[in-house]
Amino acid sequence: MKKLNKRQIIILAVAGVLVLYAAYELLLAGPSNKKTQLVASTSDNASFADALRSDIMSNKITAADTYVAEIAETQWGKNPFWDATSYREFVGKGATNVKAGPSIVYSGYVDTGQKKMAIINGWEYEAGQPLDVEGYLLKKVTPSRVLIVNRTTGGETYVTIQE
Repeated sequence: MKKLNKRQIIILAVAGVLVLYAAYELLLAGPSNKKTQLVASTSDNASFADALRSDIMSNKITAADTYVAEIAETQWGKNPFWDATSYREFVGKGATNVKAGPSIVYSGYVDTGQKKMAIINGWEYEAGQPLDVEGYLLKKVTPSRVLIVNRTTGGETYVTIQE
């Protein structure tokens, strides 16, 4: 049989000690350490329930507590934790009878070196100019799309080029 080196001897010794400890716990110490279960008597349960009931009844609801509870249950008009764009999206989704926005067709892109211009509905616009459609502003011009802002709602819409 091959001789074991020092590392293998240490590993086998530790494993042997663990096996002996497991046998001790399972066979000798386990049965003697059985835990007894406490059975609560019904009188203890009843006295605990009475103490809890009297403690709850000693704290009467005041008018201020009632007011706070009523206000907390009412529906919020606007969630104060939303940012402006999320709220606009939420309002836009909830509106069912809203007229669809105007027809905006981005049909061309002109780059003169100093200016980037977009042809929208047959008219040339630079970034920052209001459109002929009332309430809309051209915010950004790129060769593939333009960013149009609705000034009344603050909504932003990307319109891709249509050739």
